[in-house]
Amino acid sequence: MQARFFKKQFVIIKQLLLLSVLTGCSLWDVTKLEQGLQNYDEGKYYSAVYFFTRAIWEDPVDAELYFYRGNARSKLKNYKDALLDYTRALGLEPKMKYFEYRGLTYLEIEGYNNAIDDFNSALSFEDDIARLHFNCGYTNAKLGNYEKAIENYSIAISLDSTFAKALVNRGDLLAASGEHQKAINDFTRAILLNRMDEIAYYNRAKSFAATGKTKKAIRDFSAAIRLNPLNTNYYFLKAELLAGQGDFINASENYSIIISLEPSNGNAYYNRGICYANLDQKESACEDFNRAGELGFYEAYEVMNKFCKKIGNKK
Repeated sequence: MQARFFKKQFVIIKQLLLLSVLTGCSLWDVTKLEQGLQNYDEGKYYSAVYFFTRAIWEDPVDAELYFYRGNARSKLKNYKDALLDYTRALGLEPKMKYFEYRGLTYLEIEGYNNAIDDFNSALSFEDDIARLHFNCGYTNAKLGNYEKAIENYSIAISLDSTFAKALVNRGDLLAASGEHQKAINDFTRAILLNRMDEIAYYNRAKSFAATGKTKKAIRDFSAAIRLNPLNTNYYFLKAELLAGQGDFINASENYSIIISLEPSNGNAYYNRGICYANLDQKESACEDFNRAGELGFYEAYEVMNKFCKKIGNKK
């Protein structure tokens, strides 16, 4: 029995040695770090954490090992332990990327004050990296520091004029402060860089609408819809503008699409009912008002009692 066991083990070892000859390297040359990095690249984050931990046992003062393990833990959404690893790495050897990645992890848990401190620390190493200024802008916006956020985004854009996301984010803040033309300029630049950016079209549409450029707004909402036909918010805003222009037919069609996507959306039934009422499709209007009320949009009942009661009196 024992002889068979050793024979089986010998066969396995022989096969492994043959594999090492074919691959041109020794089986034992693969380090724990290399195994960890390979598993990380393959998306096997639990295995990556295991191998990085084994590597740390062998060399507990290598800051990179903690950094790599922190990255794997962050991918697993184990942010608490990831933060500990980045902090250990920083304790051994302060580096820009350690501060940056710890800051990004703080963002995941909404630790915005800690995040901004880490991003600023990262900038103390190199202040000409656009993404670091972008991260500061994003975090300052989350903290309500809008002027500072705009400043951060502006620096990022000056360092990288092709940074479309920074343009969109700065435009969003400019629009919120009422500077719609500047916002439109930013959204337009972003769209020229990336014509598949639905958010840029959506935000520009809102700024067009705010400045009375209704046709351009409708065009941009349509572009956003083409890129993401499942976002009902785009249809709502487009339909509102169409109805405001008196185009109740196209407005009702947009509300119908919303209803097909969200059959329990009482607001869509109510608004479509308003469109039908303006098109003199009274029976359809009353059906929509009734359905909106059943779905909890109780304002529809008030309109129904007035509008549909008149129809009954005429009959």
